[in-house]
Amino acid sequence: MRKRIISGAVLVVVISVLIVIGGIPFGAFMMIASLVSVYELCRACRVHENEQSLSAYQNIADLGDVNAEAKAKKKRLNFCNLPEAVAYITTVLLYVLITYYAGLLARRPASSDGPTGVALKGLATRLSTGDAILALIVAFILIILAIYVITYPKYSIRQVMALIFIMVYAPLMISFIYRVRVEDGNSIYGMIMAFLVIITASGSDMSAYFVGVNLGRHKLAPVLSPKKSVEGAVGGVVGAALLNTVFALALCAFDILELRYIWIFALIGAIGSIISQIGDLAASAIKRSFDIKDYGNIIPGHGGAMDRLDSILVVAPIIYLMITLLA
Repeated sequence: MRKRIISGAVLVVVISVLIVIGGIPFGAFMMIASLVSVYELCRACRVHENEQSLSAYQNIADLGDVNAEAKAKKKRLNFCNLPEAVAYITTVLLYVLITYYAGLLARRPASSDGPTGVALKGLATRLSTGDAILALIVAFILIILAIYVITYPKYSIRQVMALIFIMVYAPLMISFIYRVRVEDGNSIYGMIMAFLVIITASGSDMSAYFVGVNLGRHKLAPVLSPKKSVEGAVGGVVGAALLNTVFALALCAFDILELRYIWIFALIGAIGSIISQIGDLAASAIKRSFDIKDYGNIIPGHGGAMDRLDSILVVAPIIYLMITLLA
């Protein structure tokens, strides 16, 4: 527990400093977190292995071969296979795209007209940020399918589908944390929204934990997560809404935000908490499906990057959309 608290505190400080700095340092950190998440999920979902190594005893002849498992292990790659490599490259390109458009927003003229006020050039004259990201994901899917059919039967359809899911689930959704920070030209407004993502997810987790431990009576998902309770879930929703309200009140007190943001932040807290808890349970379901305890061990006392990002990565897109619609 001591190791968990210390590493958690260090992680919070590092992320907070990077959110304040913003720009390329924060983007580089989120890109590394996304790459690590892809790595962890590829191993958890067995995308890393070649189809021939998924089962040590795939032939009748192997049943009498005591070295069959050792032979199968030799077929496994040390770091990544070709589809994984494409996923890593696509993840890097995703952050390059976001940084490019964020740079345009940061250089926009103060007196310019239009919805963004950005003097467009190059790629941005043809595609918006969302269009460019969508095109990148579509290109990724097509390349993965091309690898699948050209190398058939080296990779299974299970691996292909898992990798497409991983790409959307991890780097794409994690990237919204960075997009929230830089979408408004890397301003203080973007910094506040990035902190809102962290406060919503963390506040929901902490509130659900303390309410569940002290008042929990009814199981929320007894098979999937026996320790979670309905009371804890409700506590998480209320706690996140209250914390976000306090955050908004503090910002309004310093004339940083308008008063109307109080109810917006409270609503984001409530809805974000529900999404956060779904994300946490979904991550647990994936681990149970593949019979693993943690996604990795990169963070002492916590596990892997995905063990810390499972709630945040589903909250970030929702907050991004809610801020876009309500602010």
